[in-house]
Formats: sequence, structure tokens, C-alpha cells
Amino acid sequence: MLLECRHCGAPLDVRAGERTTRCRYCGTTSATRSLRTVSPETPANWRPPPVWTPPPHVAADPRVSLKYHRANTLVLAILGATATIAVAFGFFMTTAASIRTAAGPRGAGAPVAPSGLAPEKLASITMRERAEDLAKLPGATLVEKTRVRVPLASPAWSTITFEWDAAHPEHVRQFYLNGPSSHPSHGEARRRLEDLLPKRWTGETFGWRGVSLHVAPSSGGLNVNVSPPDASGGGSTYWKEQIELMWRVVQSAALGLPAQVDPAAVRDYLGGGYPLATLAKIDLATDVDASAAAIKKLFPGTPPEKRIQLTYHVAIDHPWFGTSELGWENAPGGKLLTVYIRPPGSGATLAHQDRISACVGEGFGLTPRITEADYLAKKRYYGYDLKGGGAVWVYDTMIMIRLSKFGSTPPMTQASWERLLALLDACGRQPAR
Repeated sequence: MLLECRHCGAPLDVRAGERTTRCRYCGTTSATRSLRTVSPETPANWRPPPVWTPPPHVAADPRVSLKYHRANTLVLAILGATATIAVAFGFFMTTAASIRTAAGPRGAGAPVAPSGLAPEKLASITMRERAEDLAKLPGATLVEKTRVRVPLASPAWSTITFEWDAAHPEHVRQFYLNGPSSHPSHGEARRRLEDLLPKRWTGETFGWRGVSLHVAPSSGGLNVNVSPPDASGGGSTYWKEQIELMWRVVQSAALGLPAQVDPAAVRDYLGGGYPLATLAKIDLATDVDASAAAIKKLFPGTPPEKRIQLTYHVAIDHPWFGTSELGWENAPGGKLLTVYIRPPGSGATLAHQDRISACVGEGFGLTPRITEADYLAKKRYYGYDLKGGGAVWVYDTMIMIRLSKFGSTPPMTQASWERLLALLDACGRQPAR
């Protein structure tokens, strides 16, 4: 079977019964039962990619490509930023079930109608079912009490598999579709996914705060997975809402069912994004204890994450920006300390760094402090100390806003905070002068 490395997301070919698994790319050793199943069976022609780039939904740095190493020779190799990434998601869900053939004259194969459950019979499934409930579907097979595989009467998809976490038997946490490779309808499904999913969709992958979707065009597979909260603080508080919403997306895009996909739910749970100017509505007097209620009111579906600070990741809908990270001080009465605004896409750079800096400088009537971070590579960043308090740095990969008092710089005022967000929100929406 194929499992997903919990650190770098690489596909792992694991034999049944193995208690631990070591990733041949990043070296992480994991309990086999804790890993997400990509495919219950390893396809006969599957080979591990020689180079793996971590996808956005995992902890590993997506800027560092990892080389595959055979047993006992595992090392990490950091490839140059311009190295060709020969990676495809062709390892996903290539179960051998495809359109069956019947023997004709001299053994020739002649296509016959696929057998199984009609896809429209899946319309009533909500993801709130238990394994024993879906095991009652016609032709279904229950595997290890946490997986149900159902044959489908469809030329595009031969099977669908539902999977449960042992700790949460009341709700599906993963499902995957298998079908013949390169079926014509799969291209249309990807186009529909592009219409329904936020800009984080790459054409084959999607990920946001604990939920991911992968499509393998060459092998006819589609996989959706969510991560429930765990003891380490990982996973998503809203994993049930996410998998239910992704199920409706896949019902509509891949199965052709009349499922309704609520744009507001996509915004809240799949990272569709809020206007950047909405951040300005945060009252800087809000302390760490009141922050969860304040964020939930403005950005539903954005849970707190305990790190060094209490952090919130807010999806942003803007031509140049994709995510904002807000950090409250981990102390009694702690206030909002820092805000990071990043471009869309994991590991991406700000394509318009100079123009963003100009938006801030011209808007506040300030000249930036320019720091040459790497002269030969022409990497620099711009710093601004705002009048009245607070500071802004425009790096090549993000904007950092410091709101609290630090050194001799007083905290940012509410007026400056609101003005700054208005300037950044307008930046990129207006033609350059």
C-alpha cells in the first residue's frame, strides 16, 4: 500500500504488517498506523519519484527538494532553487479496477458496461456516516473496520473508498476515487475544481490548514484528506466541516451530482479568503484572552494555534497576497504583537516588492531604510518606522508588521493600523503610476 509521510508528504510503499515506516526522502520514522493512506494497494507499475518537493499542507519546507535514497543510504539533499522538479502525483490511487472486458473471438477483449453502484446513489452521503453504515452499500467491502471500498458503475470512476480515523469513527476523514487513467471526463473534473476551489488549487493539488486534495491525471486517481486535531497541536479544528465541503465539491466536479457548494463556506473553511482591509477591523486593544472571540466574529473558520504566540492564519483574497498570520503575546493581557502578510502559494515571493514598499512609503510620507540582504542576488528589504509607533518591513517573501512596543519604538496606533491596511488592500488593485 502507499502511505503519505507525515513530515514531507512523500509517497511511501509499505508492506502490510510493518509497524514502523521510515521515509526514504526526509528520514522521518513514523508508526505505520498513524500515516494517511494514499492507496490501499501499490500499483504494479508504480515507482517512487527520484526527487520530491513537499506540498503546501505538510510541515517540511517546500523550497527544499528531497532526493530518494534506497535503504541504508538515506540522506537529505538540498537542490538548487532552479533545479527541475521531476515530480508527479501519479502514485495516487491506481487500483487495478478499471473497465472490465469480455473475451471475444480469439480472446480479444470487448468492453462491457461497468458494474457497481450508480454514482447518483452517492448523492445522499454526508460524510457523517460510520463505516458500518456505508458497508451496507451494494457491493461494498469493509476493510479493517476503518475503510469501505465501493465499486461504481461509471466509465470514469471504477471505485470509491471511504476511510475513518480510529479515534473518530463517527465521521469520514478521507475518501478517494479510482478510475481508468486519462479518462476524458477527468480533464473536465479538474476544470470544475478550478472553478469551485480557491486560488490555492494548482491544477493537481490543493491544500489549506489541514485539508488537502490531490489529483493524479496519469493514473486516474483523486484523493481528499483532512487531519483531525492531535495531541501535538496539529490538525484542523474544523476538519468535519472541511471534509463535508470537499465532498460536495467532488460530488459536483467529478461525479456530476447536483451538490451545492456555498462560497461563504469555501471562504471560511477552504481558504477562499477575506478582503485584506477586514484586518483593520481588529481592535488593537483586544487582549489574548479575547482574541479567539474577536477573530471568530471577523473570520469564521479560523481557529487559534498555540505556538510561542497565540497565532491565527487568515486567508486573504487579494491579487498579491494570500495569507495573513496574526500573533498575540503569550502573557496576561497580551496584545497583538506581529502580523505577517504572505503571497499566495507556499514558498512564493512577493512579485511586486518595490511597488508594495512604495504604497507604504507614499501613503505615510516616509522614506524607507533599505537593507541589502544579498547584493549579488539583488535581494533587499525596506523598513519603515511609522509616526506615532509601530513598524513595517517589506521583505522579498512577506510583509512584517510590528504593532507592539519594541526598543524605543512605541506601539502602533489604531489609526495607523487602519490606514496601513487600507493602503495595502488598495495596492495591486490600482494601475502603477
